[in-house]
Amino acid sequence: MSILQRFILSNQQHNRHLNQVHCVENDYAGKSCEQLFQILLTTQDQDLISGLKRLLLSRGYTRKELQQILTPQIRIKGC
Repeated sequence: MSILQRFILSNQQHNRHLNQVHCVENDYAGKSCEQLFQILLTTQDQDLISGLKRLLLSRGYTRKELQQILTPQIRIKGC
């Protein structure tokens, strides 16, 4: 496979990913933030996660807030 063919295929895959993310944003735009967080915490689909994060960012959440909500807090007890 030539370099040009690989480049074209990688662009097609990237465009396909972006289209899926934008479709998720459109499909879930009518849901409340609480519903979006529930879906976000239970899903494993990377396109869905990306779309929901973008949607929540557009609603005023910061990346730091989303990261804190999505990563479980590990509490270590002292010895």
